[in-house]
Amino acid sequence: MASVVTVLGSWTVKPETPTPQPRIHKLSNLDFHISFENYTKQVYYFPPSSRDDLVESLRASLSRVLVPFYVLAGRVRRAEDGHKLEVDCNDAGVSFVEASAPDASFSDWKNMAFCSIEQLLNPSEVAITDPDTAPIFKVQVTKFKCGGIALGILVAELVLDGSSNFAFVNAWSEIHRGLPLLRPPVFASNIFQARQPPAIILPVRDYYSSPIYNTHSAKATDVTSEYAVKMFEMDPDQVDDLIRDVHSGPYSYGRPPTSFEATSAMIWKAITEARDLQDSIITSYVYAISLKGKNRWNPPVPASYIGNSIHSPCLTAKAGDIKSRHLSYAARLFHEDILSTTQEHMQSAIDWMEMELGRGRKINLNGDFVSGTGIYSTSLHSFPVYSVDFGWGKTVHYSLVMQPPWYGNGVTVILPSPRGGRHRRLLISLPAIHMKKLVNHEFFCKYTTLGS
Repeated sequence: MASVVTVLGSWTVKPETPTPQPRIHKLSNLDFHISFENYTKQVYYFPPSSRDDLVESLRASLSRVLVPFYVLAGRVRRAEDGHKLEVDCNDAGVSFVEASAPDASFSDWKNMAFCSIEQLLNPSEVAITDPDTAPIFKVQVTKFKCGGIALGILVAELVLDGSSNFAFVNAWSEIHRGLPLLRPPVFASNIFQARQPPAIILPVRDYYSSPIYNTHSAKATDVTSEYAVKMFEMDPDQVDDLIRDVHSGPYSYGRPPTSFEATSAMIWKAITEARDLQDSIITSYVYAISLKGKNRWNPPVPASYIGNSIHSPCLTAKAGDIKSRHLSYAARLFHEDILSTTQEHMQSAIDWMEMELGRGRKINLNGDFVSGTGIYSTSLHSFPVYSVDFGWGKTVHYSLVMQPPWYGNGVTVILPSPRGGRHRRLLISLPAIHMKKLVNHEFFCKYTTLGS
């Protein structure tokens, strides 16, 4: 089916009440391990709305929610010290596009996860080519022939991590329904400030620095590879079977593994085998630990904190060990790494970043996403994306739109499912030659089902 998405209009939406000037939002060092080179693309799909003034009303509610979320209407600039970035909260606004897909209906696809026009449901520019003028947030509202609505979003992760992004969209939906803002945003990057003077008490394993002009960063990859992106489903029985298999293995650790530990171990083992890496090669797995979690940071990080509040550990092991040993071995590595990650580990990393940024260097994740030995992973399965409701019905499908080679050679995202509960979706990007092996991998197929 050939479908065209037509842009009907575009606007710049600014806060309804002007932000007092001047106002600068300082970014934390944790923000700086995220690149300001590309936007992250997402699409929320909603049922039909009967409102004739839907687009106008969404623009109006967006303008209202930008008053407390004023940072999102600003522009990123280089600070006076020349080393760090900051946000000039100048009310330059966010980008808003209205579009139409007059020949397409949700029913054209058995599963909206395979919407063939999804790449067209976001504002077109993904690369941040002019950082001084680039909006932090962009949105496109597309109405389908069936009346269904797609809300395509581009967000700069330098300013908004996953939990902050979802908090903003949810706040927008509350304001749109005329509700009071239940959780006003907290912009307090000083929570993660470096000590003075910086003190690296524990070794920094998970990040490295490079010259800013060096384009061979953690996000670089072999652009000559042909990539494939596949969606895999995990139902509750498969999740439970996986947990039982890990818990009964020779490297089990007393209690049953969490679903995250078990799922991450399965992904690491299956992809390492699909890649057929030599036994002596060191393979890496970068994942995220939220500092909003219980007992992760003292004083506790507010639930409504806006900014990057994640630490990105880089777990390493010999490929031969991951391949030859029972699944419980990799799960135990995750379990022990999570338990051993203390606040001092993260504070030492923040202090190290302060020193490296002061030298005019760039902060990178310490995984190898170029040679095909590392995996970049993030987990969104606990985020309530299917509870977002602008007033005409909750989200019927949510997509993180992956454009290979996003984050390099080997990316996996654990997503929630519209079915809720313990259902999971795994979005995986690999070179096509490795993906072919993964979809036919007996061990991987035991716990997952290829989406259709």
